[in-house]
Amino acid sequence: MKKILYLITFIFTVSAANAIDVTIENPKIRLMPPGAPMTAGYFDITNNTDKDITLVGVSSSKFNSMEIHDIVKEGDVMKMVKQDSITIGANSKFSFKPMSYHLMLMMPKESLKENQEIDVTFITKSGEKFSANFLVQKMQPMKMGHMNMSGMKHMMRPDYVFPVGVKAGKTMMSNKIMFGYKFGTMDMDCCRTGTSNASNSFIQGAGYTMAPIDMSMDMHMFGAMYAFNNKFTVMAMLPYIEKEMEMEMLTGMMAGRYNSTSSRGIGDLSIAGIYKLSDKENFKLALSIPTGEFDEKDHNMSGTLVTLPYPMQLGSGTYDITLGYSYQNILDDWSYGFQINALKRIDYNSEGWKYGDRRELSAWVAKPVSNKVSISFGLDLEQQENIGGKSANRNNMTPTWSEYNHSYLRLSSNIGLNYIIPSIKTRVGIQCGAPIYNDANGIQMEPDFKCNLGFAKMM
Repeated sequence: MKKILYLITFIFTVSAANAIDVTIENPKIRLMPPGAPMTAGYFDITNNTDKDITLVGVSSSKFNSMEIHDIVKEGDVMKMVKQDSITIGANSKFSFKPMSYHLMLMMPKESLKENQEIDVTFITKSGEKFSANFLVQKMQPMKMGHMNMSGMKHMMRPDYVFPVGVKAGKTMMSNKIMFGYKFGTMDMDCCRTGTSNASNSFIQGAGYTMAPIDMSMDMHMFGAMYAFNNKFTVMAMLPYIEKEMEMEMLTGMMAGRYNSTSSRGIGDLSIAGIYKLSDKENFKLALSIPTGEFDEKDHNMSGTLVTLPYPMQLGSGTYDITLGYSYQNILDDWSYGFQINALKRIDYNSEGWKYGDRRELSAWVAKPVSNKVSISFGLDLEQQENIGGKSANRNNMTPTWSEYNHSYLRLSSNIGLNYIIPSIKTRVGIQCGAPIYNDANGIQMEPDFKCNLGFAKMM
C-alpha cells in the first residue's frame, strides 16, 4: 500500500505553492554505493502554461551541490557538460533521462537509502521556485560505451587536488572557472657551504666584509584558471612579494653593526597551459613574463641608496619557460603522485644577468581522514643553477652578490592538509616543511622553514 501511495504521489507531484503550473512525473534518484560522491536524478516535467519556463538552478537539503547536466558526444567520446539553463517550451513536456539531460547531485550530506525521499527545489529565470520529492531507487547500470566518466567518482574527495605546496598542474572540467589565493612564507638563516655550516669568521676569511644573518620572504599569489574543455585548461598567476634581509658588518669601524633592507612589490606574471594526457597524467607549458622589478634598491649602513643583491630582487627581468609533468593515482582510500618541473631562462635581462635554470621534483602520498579532510606527506627535491652574467651594480662585500653562490641541491620534507567546503565549492589547503639535506655550492643562506596556505573557489 505504501508503494502505491508513493507512485500516486510521484505521478502528480507539483509545486507546493502552485505558483508555477508544472507537472513533474516519475521523479527518481539513482541509488549509489555508500560513500559515492555523486549520483543522478531523472524525471519528466510538463509546462502547462502558455509561456516558456527556463530552469537556471536546482538544490536540495540532502546534497551540498546540484547541477543540470547533459551528455554530449565529442568524436568517439561521450562526456557530461554542465548546463547553465534549460528551457521547457510552453505547453510541452521534457524528459530528464539516462544518457541525456539529468540532474547531477554531488556530495550527499548522508548516505542514501532505497525508497528515501529527497526534496529538490527548482529555480526559474524569473526567480520563482517550485519543489518536488524524488524517490531513491535501484536502477539498471547505464551502458556507458565510450562515456568519459573517468575520475568523476574521486573528484569530490579532499585529496583529489594536489597538496597546496605543489605547483598547479591539473586540468578542470569543461567550462569551469576557478579563482585562487596562496600565501607562502619562508625564513632563511646564514649560512651553508657544501653540506656544512659557514660561520661569520669563515665568511670573513673568504674575503667578504658583510654577512647575511637572516632573510624572510612572504608571497601572496593570486591566480585564475579556465577550462576550455576537459582536456585543456589555462592558468594565470601574479605574485605580490615582500622580502627582508638583515646584514652584519664583519670588519672596520662598523664591525658588529647590523643593517636591514627590504623590497616589496609585484613579481613576474606566469601564463600556463595544462593539457590532460590521461586520467592520471597532465602536461604543463608555462611562460614567465618579467613584470617584477629586478633593480630594487634600499639604504646601506652608510645611508646610501644602493641596488640590493640578487636574492632580494622581485623579478627576473627575463622571459622564462617551464615544462611540467604531473602524475596522480587515486585509489579507494588513499592517493599518491609526483610532479616534475624544469625552468629555462631564455636570455639575460637589461642589467646583464639572469637567474640560473631550475629543476624540481615533488612527490607525495595523501589519505582522506573524512569526506572533507585529507592529510599528505611529501618530499621536494630542488636543483638550482648559479646566476649567469654579472650585474653592473654588484659589489664584493657580501656572498649574496656573488654569482657563484647560488646553486644547490636540496631535499625537503613536508606535511599538509586539504579541506573542502562543498556547499560553496571551495578548497583550503596548508602545507609546511623544512630541508633535510642541503648541498650548497658556495656560501649561501639556507631555508629553515617554509609554509603555504591556499584557497581556491570553483565558479
